[in-house]
Amino acid sequence: MSLTSDLIINPIVLAVAGVFGIFIGYLIGRRRLAKAHSKIQRLEADILSSNQETLEAQKAFVELEAKLKQGQPIPVIPMKINGNGKESPKEKATK
Repeated sequence: MSLTSDLIINPIVLAVAGVFGIFIGYLIGRRRLAKAHSKIQRLEADILSSNQETLEAQKAFVELEAKLKQGQPIPVIPMKINGNGKESPKEKATK
């Protein structure tokens, strides 16, 4: 009795293995696609909520500006007040 290492490939087993592999690949791809789709929906919801917060903040800012414009004008006090007209040595050096 001699041992032989002949490899016998059955075409039916090969076809079944191919169909099974295609089916498993389809399921894995579909699962990845579903995960990506749910992640995209979650990110879109985050973007919409952040845009809504931004719009609310801008609305509050516009209302605050409108209140300031309707109120009394804000007095502006000049920073340089010289009573005698003499310039300090610092001002001469920077000019």
